[in-house]
Amino acid sequence: MAEEILLDYVVDRPNVSISQDETDLKVLLKVNASNALRSMGGDSEPALSTNMALVLDVSSSMRAQEMGALKEAASAAIDQLRPGDYITVVAFQSVAYDIVEPTLVVDRSTLADVRKKIEIIDEFQGGGTDMEYGIEKAADHLLSVPDRNQVRKLIVFTDGQVTGVPENCLMKAAEVSMKGIGIDALGFGKEFDYKFMQRLVSYSNGFTEYVERPDDIRKVFQQRVQNVTNAVAKNVSLELTFTPQIRANRGYRFSPEISYLGKMKLPGDVRTISIPIGSVEKDKEYAYLVTVTVPSREAGKVRIIKAELVYDVPALGVTQGSSTQSVVVNYTDDPQAIAQINGEVEKAFDEAEIGRLIEELDSSMDKQEHQHAAMLFDILSERYRELGDAEMAGHYQTLKSKYANAGSLSQEDMNYTRHRSTQKRDSGVQLVDASSLI
Repeated sequence: MAEEILLDYVVDRPNVSISQDETDLKVLLKVNASNALRSMGGDSEPALSTNMALVLDVSSSMRAQEMGALKEAASAAIDQLRPGDYITVVAFQSVAYDIVEPTLVVDRSTLADVRKKIEIIDEFQGGGTDMEYGIEKAADHLLSVPDRNQVRKLIVFTDGQVTGVPENCLMKAAEVSMKGIGIDALGFGKEFDYKFMQRLVSYSNGFTEYVERPDDIRKVFQQRVQNVTNAVAKNVSLELTFTPQIRANRGYRFSPEISYLGKMKLPGDVRTISIPIGSVEKDKEYAYLVTVTVPSREAGKVRIIKAELVYDVPALGVTQGSSTQSVVVNYTDDPQAIAQINGEVEKAFDEAEIGRLIEELDSSMDKQEHQHAAMLFDILSERYRELGDAEMAGHYQTLKSKYANAGSLSQEDMNYTRHRSTQKRDSGVQLVDASSLI
């Protein structure tokens, strides 16, 4: 099969004026499994086996209701696993404990034994939230299992801010990610540090989910585990090579979860950057936005970015498969063509840019730049109003008043704000039809 994982792109302004010195462009890159891969899977034919570790917070801040909900959720979530998958469970506080060492799922009785061990994790409760030790122990277990066409995934669940040395925890997450292990973070409670968790999972392109109510823990946990078991490709990365004289600006992840990746820095003479995608789930869309500045040129079509997707599809025996697209714009003096704007890209950018504005807002509040923070509250409110979200538009006006009165915002307020900024609307990217690309 050609192009098992598909790559497509859209530019907000496909036609560029030959008379303008510079033009800012937005490029939306879309990735998803082909039709053939989407039809794979099911109970009898798993696309990829799963080697999963649950890293569960049992620190003293976990209340009885929360601990009970966590045990119930973890027990229910592992029901998504299938024969041939591996499960590991680690509990952490100031130290980390092996609850379930790497265990091959043979049948339903295997999961029943795992559930019995999860049921007693509260016996290890106490201490602080030293997540670094839990991540390290779980990663060692994941790597101890021979890689038999599997996706290695570590799912952290916590209710509090990381204690110990947070930077060490981030360094450990980066190290683990370099070994091909994906990290997702789930959490709840007023002390859950959404900003830190976003950094923690960013090294492996993972997901962060904030659970607003303990009653929802089970549903969120089950959904995340189910998504992991739907992977059809792994070791997926997107490499972007920018044409000389094209200036790379900012990068964003748009789908399945929105996040601001930061300013793109081209290292030295090498004009290529790599965006790790990790594993691709069969029914998920993956989309990235980059902004660039292009100089004036003569009329004609010009490639501004070479985009190459690299991936492994073990079920098809594909190693280092690839899909390539040349991102092309047309230089012209036709005013009607120059005026054309792609609405899909503009909508995607409007949503993705909210994440960057929140980072800027957070920085302004930390520096006590009150006037700049007030301006950003208004900008964010207006952005949501333009997107048709009156609830969030009002939310930012409420936050502005709270900040004006107190000079700061609570962790709970910022958790909700960050969580909402990651949620993509239905008007965004659609899955690409394989027949149009092969």
